[in-house]
Amino acid sequence: MKKGFTMIELIFVIVILGILASVAIPRLAATREDAEISAAVANLRTLVNDATAYYTAKGEFGSAKWNEITNVPLTDAANTATTAAKLKAGNQDCITVQLVTNTKPAHILISKETGKTGVCQQVQNSEPLKAYFNSTVNGVTGTTAGTKGAIAIGSSTSVYQTTTSTTPAAPKR
Repeated sequence: MKKGFTMIELIFVIVILGILASVAIPRLAATREDAEISAAVANLRTLVNDATAYYTAKGEFGSAKWNEITNVPLTDAANTATTAAKLKAGNQDCITVQLVTNTKPAHILISKETGKTGVCQQVQNSEPLKAYFNSTVNGVTGTTAGTKGAIAIGSSTSVYQTTTSTTPAAPKR
């Protein structure tokens, strides 16, 4: 008697592999999107931290270019930091960043690119970035949403709170 698999056994194995593949492929795609969202969030946080470190070390931005301030990949990174640069997510320009240096301390303006879909839209609506897009600093304007999206460079609380102020509160006596 010959040893081997019958045709029925082979068909069952192929059907089972097909079912497993149809379940696994969408999950792998979702995992990739989650990774891209996490990377974009991390890149924006790194950019704010790098700008703060640069400002702390130099005391000013002068005519510094984005690629001198941070290694975060930005569209137009060779432009001066007072010129808007774009952070990519899902192969789309997703978030606009720009430094405002005519105030003390300097501020970074962060705004959403409009009309984006897919991963970029998920990044823009992600919970960790809502604090960035909704943050305000007294006296700072210039974002597409008015005063929202301004983060004081050097302010450790501005990354996590939605409202900051450039004027410290008077001490209570």
